[in-house]
Amino acid sequence: MKILLPLTCTVLASIYAPSVYAENSWYLGAQYSAQDVASSPDRELNTAGIIAGYQINKFFALETRFNIGTSGYSNKYSPDQEYKEDIDTQASLFIKGSYPISNTFSIFALAGVTKSKYEITTTAHHTDIDGNYTQVYPSFIKCSESGFNYGVGLNYKISEAFSLFIDYQVLPDLTIVSGVSSSWNSTNIGVNYSF
Repeated sequence: MKILLPLTCTVLASIYAPSVYAENSWYLGAQYSAQDVASSPDRELNTAGIIAGYQINKFFALETRFNIGTSGYSNKYSPDQEYKEDIDTQASLFIKGSYPISNTFSIFALAGVTKSKYEITTTAHHTDIDGNYTQVYPSFIKCSESGFNYGVGLNYKISEAFSLFIDYQVLPDLTIVSGVSSSWNSTNIGVNYSF
């Protein structure tokens, strides 16, 4: 992923397009997402990824985002037990409604579905009487959450081809323990290129 994002940005920067968010145009981009899960304790998970969209007209677009986890959450419950949680992949499909407030700024709203795949690893160490590790008992669980999400954001047009955006999204609740769900939100920043 460390090579993919700079390469994507370099390719996008080397191409020129006649207009940004013109009707019936495609756009590509990259984003970084800081995500918070409100639980006890709170979790901070980060992702980075790519964006592809189709601008139907100046007010509406269809957009998809695909992210890969870049950092996760870990906690030691005792000297012998450790818990880790990481996002593997996250895919979203949105309807995006935009409204221009000036020549360079526009506000937008997103509504769609997101599917997140994540991994939970718990490790228990067994020690002998002298305190030396003798055996490790790992437990590895793959989980997924999907559902409706929505958000709002601000777009800034840098040039005819490039724009920066920031948005805030409410993701589907994350169920880590059966029957217990936690609210999940993200703040995203990125760049789009229209062609």
